[in-house]
Amino acid sequence: MNWPVASGVVDILLTFPKEIVSHVQAILSSNDDNWKWFILHFLVIKLPIESQVQFKDYLIRVAKTPTQNEIAEELDEITKEILDML
Repeated sequence: MNWPVASGVVDILLTFPKEIVSHVQAILSSNDDNWKWFILHFLVIKLPIESQVQFKDYLIRVAKTPTQNEIAEELDEITKEILDML
C-alpha cells in the first residue's frame, strides 16, 4: 500500500469479488506473510461475505494455529477480525 496507485487498484479489485478469489487464494498459499497481511487488511476484509467464506479454511487455521511468522506479521489478529464478520 506504499505505492501511490495501491488504493485505487484495491478499489478496482473490489468491483470483481468473485473473479479475484482464486488470485487471493494463491497469495494466501504463498510464503510472503507481509503480502498476506496487506491482502487481508485492505482487500479480503472489504469483500462481500460470499467471497470471504472462500477463505474460511485459511482464516480458521491462522486464527487458531498461526506460525511464528504469522504471529509476527499479526495475521492471527486480522484473520480473527475477518472471521468475526462471517
